[in-house]
Amino acid sequence: MTDPDRRGRRTGSSAPLSVDDVHQALLEQIGATAFPVGARLPSCRALAQQLGSNPSTVDRAIQRLAEAGLVRTIPRRGTFVSATEAPREDVLASLSHDIDRIVARATAAGLDPADIRERFEHAIERANGQPSVAFVECNKADLEHMADMVENATGITVERILLDDVVGTRLDTRYDIIAAPLFHLADVAEYVSGLDVVVEINFVAAPTVLRRLAMLGPDQRVVVAAPTRRGLERMTALVRQYYPDDVEPFLIGTDDPARLAGADALVRSNAGALPIGAALGADDPRPEEIVVEWELDPGFVASFRSRVGEVLGRRVRADLATA
Repeated sequence: MTDPDRRGRRTGSSAPLSVDDVHQALLEQIGATAFPVGARLPSCRALAQQLGSNPSTVDRAIQRLAEAGLVRTIPRRGTFVSATEAPREDVLASLSHDIDRIVARATAAGLDPADIRERFEHAIERANGQPSVAFVECNKADLEHMADMVENATGITVERILLDDVVGTRLDTRYDIIAAPLFHLADVAEYVSGLDVVVEINFVAAPTVLRRLAMLGPDQRVVVAAPTRRGLERMTALVRQYYPDDVEPFLIGTDDPARLAGADALVRSNAGALPIGAALGADDPRPEEIVVEWELDPGFVASFRSRVGEVLGRRVRADLATA
């Protein structure tokens, strides 16, 4: 956690924080996941008040973060965290190397500089058209939340698709890329002709949820619930990482709600609501209900962008081959 003295004015000084100080403070907060990937930063004015600086200084510090690839600003929406660590690869240097290699190859083949320039311009025009990307999830609440995080972190627009709505269809006939949480990879595989168009994205349980799981007492009766057996196994595995004692599985929509009576804690995802009311009497104590919320794994943001780039590259090569 960031030292309070470093988050506000410098100790022993009434001067506002400098750009370097604000930049470092924001780096620490992002690194400590105070602002996870996909999260929106407070306004410059709010951050200035929090850190003991001024809005213009905060704005310049945020520009530094943007140049390092840690945040991105979407007009009329705000500034969002896109990574928790600065990219290790110098993208511009790598790109220059690739361009030099391509130009050298084209020149050796006898192509005129004007032809080479025209090819690059056409490739840029094609690449500017984003591929169609579907994001697939099993429930509406997580679908909206996860898709928002992906869009905010990467700048890539996705169409939200519920898993139940794709039964009997082939997603890869409608979309260039199908993105889905890693734990739904097997589900999505049924609706594509090949996994080369599927981009899996890792989501992890929010730290606040993990803390609540870790604080469950050994003498408590813990019930884990989900609407599918695969989801139940996944949720149980998550809980067992932080709660070492026995847990009771409950299949929503199948098991008798009366089994929920007397439970101390009920753990579920947004995929299904527990019928607690049907199990409890008027005077029965209500158990602690822990709903697992998900956050975007920062390490998968760059991978997602890279996979989208691969699809664009295949499209450009295919267009060149048929030109």
